[in-house]
Amino acid sequence: MRSVVLIHGLLRGMGREAPCEMLALKETSESGSDTYSRCSVIEAPPEMPDGLYTVAFGECAVAARKEAGLWLPNGTATNLKLEQGSRDAQSKERSEASEQTRPNHKDVA
Repeated sequence: MRSVVLIHGLLRGMGREAPCEMLALKETSESGSDTYSRCSVIEAPPEMPDGLYTVAFGECAVAARKEAGLWLPNGTATNLKLEQGSRDAQSKERSEASEQTRPNHKDVA
């Protein structure tokens, strides 16, 4: 199912943080998971400088960009929980790999 939704998020970037509103296309799969795409900031403090930002909402985040005073759509939202799980798994894999390559030192009497 597809629908356009209004999202209240937290805009972060350029050394600043502020609440914002964003429109997005929400698609719900048969398994019940939601995907947000065509995300576009429609309301934010006007004093935010041009540059790259992240809009966080719920367990999701999406990149946003302000250029010449206008907010431009910049991608599809990612699930922060899934990303964190992926980073944790990668960290664990690196840790295990470094343990396997470490020399086995034994105390010599």
